[in-house]
Amino acid sequence: MSIGGGIALIILGAILAFAVNTSVPGVDLYAIGIICIIGGVVGLVIGLVLMGRRTGARRLSATEVVETQQTPTGEATIRRTDRDIL
Repeated sequence: MSIGGGIALIILGAILAFAVNTSVPGVDLYAIGIICIIGGVVGLVIGLVLMGRRTGARRLSATEVVETQQTPTGEATIRRTDRDIL
């Protein structure tokens, strides 16, 4: 369920619980509305948590070679710098 789905479920539940005055035999519209509100809140929280995890995971970094030196033994030493792009 996405964030929009959670909000829609909360709105539907609020309408059923507080605005509908019709009685249906064998169906408690108030209870169904409260269940929809609770489900919408849970879906909204899960959607926000998942969105926060995705946003934090997108981190780009760049590595560039600043200096390369040849040692007397024939080994190369490389100095690199890392920086975050996003």
